Amino acid sequence: MRGIIPQDGFTLVELMVTIAVMVILAMMAAPLFGDMLIKQNLNKSTEDLISNINQARMKAVVERRQVKVQLNSTYIADTNNQINWMPSGKAQLKTGSDTSIIFLMSGLVKDATGDTTFEICNKAEGDKSKIISVSRMGGIQSTMAGTCS
Repeated sequence: MRGIIPQDGFTLVELMVTIAVMVILAMMAAPLFGDMLIKQNLNKSTEDLISNINQARMKAVVERRQVKVQLNSTYIADTNNQINWMPSGKAQLKTGSDTSIIFLMSGLVKDATGDTTFEICNKAEGDKSKIISVSRMGGIQSTMAGTCS
């Protein structure tokens, strides 16, 4: 048993191999994290818009006045009858979608002949989008759609 020296650590080669494997794994995972962030921004933007629409409808009924939801608008502190919504991150409202909706004091959508639709894209000309449809009666439906081009 003499002559055997116990080793209490790792060699430089072992550490370098471990670090190289970790770097390769991180490089493979990085694009997936970027896609996950974009998807989360789309989901958050959709949930925020649905929440704002519900809030506007309830406010119109409770306060007995018209309330407007304005999309792609910055917050204005002085307006009591308007709720503003902006998408999160790289998500954006598709060009050609409606940009506002007005609720009457009855909770119905003003001047609606059919469903009012908003399409939110995960990014400019993105590959995923969500469509939010608001019926004349104020009911909301969210569906996953195709591309935003």
